Amino acid sequence: MDKYDNIGDNEIRVIGSVPEEKESPSIEENATKENKGLRSNRAVVAAVFIVLLLLVAFLIQRSCSGHNDKKPVVTQLPAETLNAQSYVEISDTIINNISLHRFIPVNAKPKLEVGVIQKFPSDYILGAMAADFGLIKDKYEVIGGFIYRGNMISYSKSKYGFCALLPDTTVIGCDLTTAYFEKAIDQKGDFFRQYALVHNGEVVSNPPTHKDALRRSLCRLNDGRLCVIDTDMSVSLDSFSIALQHYDVVDAISLMGSGAAVRWAVDRAGRRFIAGADEYDFPDVVNYIVWEKQKKGK
Repeated sequence: MDKYDNIGDNEIRVIGSVPEEKESPSIEENATKENKGLRSNRAVVAAVFIVLLLLVAFLIQRSCSGHNDKKPVVTQLPAETLNAQSYVEISDTIINNISLHRFIPVNAKPKLEVGVIQKFPSDYILGAMAADFGLIKDKYEVIGGFIYRGNMISYSKSKYGFCALLPDTTVIGCDLTTAYFEKAIDQKGDFFRQYALVHNGEVVSNPPTHKDALRRSLCRLNDGRLCVIDTDMSVSLDSFSIALQHYDVVDAISLMGSGAAVRWAVDRAGRRFIAGADEYDFPDVVNYIVWEKQKKGK
């Protein structure tokens, strides 16, 4: 105890331990702390991002599960489409001061018929006289190559234009030596010749000897559909051809278009529109291109 009691007058005594002096943190320690803070922040962001992804996946799964209850889309046409209504789209226009009437068959297939049709069958929604005929050696005959149900009626090549009606296709062309003549025989199809009017979108020039007359034509439009287009006024064959070209026609041949030549069409409402003399005394070689209602399985 003496060492504690011997204190001079000019001395003081401090009771207790002397606190240790703390050193300032080094640069390395600061950097380590900052890195730990950044890693901590990144971990928080990553966790939030994962939670968001899980939430989105959950919502998508719920949405998809709701659609799974619906029936899958099928490529087969439903029965109501296969048995769709057969009718003719009828429209009128004026091109180059020529009035044109267009008849586009819907859900129907073309074929030829030979012989006078006195009553229009209900299955024939569109029809028009097709190949020309004339009196040859005191007998009426079809003019131009003609095949009916695979049977050759006439072999004449007097006209460039033709129409071949085969089981799977209908061809309108311009060729005197086409192979479709033989194909019509082999496939039990139909074939007839007429004046070519438009071929591959170009007007076909015809002899200027033709007088102005009522005109009628079998056409293929640029969208592939077949139709009949005629006029109720007398025009030249070339003027008619030019008007057809301007009416989106790619290929066309003439049909019988005199005042007596018959054409009929049935619209969507079931109304029948008839042109020509349906009670005229035509010879037995008179022929028609008709469109029959397309039925399921045909």
